[in-house]
Amino acid sequence: MMTCQCGTERFLKLEILERYHDLRAAFSRPGFITFKTSSDWDAKRVSKIHSIFARYKGLSLGRLPREDINSACKSIWNMVMDLRIDRIHVFSRDLAVPGTNDFEPHIDSECIEIHHQLYRDCPYRKRLAAGADYYALYPAERKEIVLDVVPISPSEWYIGYHIAEDWRSCQPGGIVNLRRPFDSVSRAYLKFEEGLRWSGFPIQVGSRWLDIGAAPGGASQALLARGAEVTGVDPAEISPVLTNNPNFHHLRSRHNQLKRNYFRKIRWVITDMNVAPNYTLDVLEDIVLQKDTNIHGLLFTLKLVKWDLIADIPVYIQRIKSWGYTQIALAQMQFNRQEIMVAVRK
Repeated sequence: MMTCQCGTERFLKLEILERYHDLRAAFSRPGFITFKTSSDWDAKRVSKIHSIFARYKGLSLGRLPREDINSACKSIWNMVMDLRIDRIHVFSRDLAVPGTNDFEPHIDSECIEIHHQLYRDCPYRKRLAAGADYYALYPAERKEIVLDVVPISPSEWYIGYHIAEDWRSCQPGGIVNLRRPFDSVSRAYLKFEEGLRWSGFPIQVGSRWLDIGAAPGGASQALLARGAEVTGVDPAEISPVLTNNPNFHHLRSRHNQLKRNYFRKIRWVITDMNVAPNYTLDVLEDIVLQKDTNIHGLLFTLKLVKWDLIADIPVYIQRIKSWGYTQIALAQMQFNRQEIMVAVRK
């Protein structure tokens, strides 16, 4: 079973069915998809599934009609008697596209209530991992076996489990516990705060970053909070929240108007331009292929201005590889909308 952003279900199905021919689509709802197979799949194999659009991946144990929370939670522990569960994650499917009417993916109060009841009913509470008690938002540790409970509707839950293998699979339902700060200047803060955590980029105090198309400054804000030195390139206005920060420098121009030697000291680049993917790649290519530049990594969004552009993703990857970068990861973040995040490193 998998979760994804509302509206990307058919792309997730195509992505999985093209790669894994022994799977076939089964029950689904907006933001939630299951697959059936006659092959021998276990949780470890499920954890290795590669997907851009799947936020969470787990091995389904089936659905459970919810009569009341108490009886349902007791039934769940009976379903997993043969598993040594280390942690409990309860999360719901998305009910809307992120950013629509202030909706953002999150662990809601119902999920927290179910988590608490599952913990109280656990037959071996003392064996659960540290932090697995009443803190429903606590991420798993690598290699832990996680019980997954997904309320699909008021009367039905899906039950499963997964092995936490990477950063995303450690988060409950693949959802990072992140709220937009009161002083954030744009929603790009959420996208890049999540993207920086997902990418694992080594952001050191004083590291030099370039933000192309920075206005109003949300992406740069996430870097400044970590002590990075950021240059924002944009002819538009940048919020005073950033320009008043001594570690931020605003260049009111376009990237192609900068002197070529300017990029010599830059090591990392981010961008969140609202343009077609090939234009974003043109801009980045113009920087990384310049003589005497040494860009260690790139973190950027590709706007899928038409969903049909998903078919061109392999072409985008090959183009990035031609720049000399070997580590390329793509995923749709929980705070992305019709776009994907790309992390690139040498």
